[in-house]
Amino acid sequence: MVTRATAALLLAFAAAGAAHAQTPRDTAAAMTLYREASARFAEAKTMRASFEQTLISPVATAPRVSRGELLQRPPARFAFRFTDPAGDAVVSDGAALWVYLPSTAKGQVLKLPREVGGAFDLVARLLANPGDRTQVRVVPEAARVGGEPVTAFTLTPRAAGAPFETATVWIGADRLVRQIEVLEPGGLRRRMRFINMRLGVALPKRAFVFDVPPGVRIVDQAALLGGSTRRP
Repeated sequence: MVTRATAALLLAFAAAGAAHAQTPRDTAAAMTLYREASARFAEAKTMRASFEQTLISPVATAPRVSRGELLQRPPARFAFRFTDPAGDAVVSDGAALWVYLPSTAKGQVLKLPREVGGAFDLVARLLANPGDRTQVRVVPEAARVGGEPVTAFTLTPRAAGAPFETATVWIGADRLVRQIEVLEPGGLRRRMRFINMRLGVALPKRAFVFDVPPGVRIVDQAALLGGSTRRP
């Protein structure tokens, strides 16, 4: 015999399950949100946001957290300027990618081909051409980033050679990306949360110029392949 208390409990579980399940209409609305976020980013031409990055390595004992500001002008210009650790920078000037990390590699800056920057240009890569290079799925569970409700999406590359194995993108109701997380082929998990993202804003004239500090050695692609290094 089913008591009133048991019936109420069963109804509560059923309601909870219904709250987490997404109907096809919900899924369609979520995919529309993703496509609109992609279009908004593409049309804006520029982007500026503060970020908090968390790196979770399969061999490290604890996550590594860093903070800074991201400036971007797609398709080939972006700059990560770190405030913690102060002085670190990853800059793509449209012709080359500069990786300067004095917090871990003092006295040198890597100058790499522009194409290598795709592994760092995560926002543009994950929003570009939804469903084309990646398979996009809606995460049915409710999610929040920074206390704000968001819709989450998982992405899986359709072909080999992508700089990530899987990715998750969290998008707010305003069609702005709140957070991304990627699992890289080597097992490194990179999570980046964005604060105060602004699209279509004016950027500093030298936003994508990397000024090599005095005495810092430039290690270019030739150096990585056994060639020489030079100083500015």
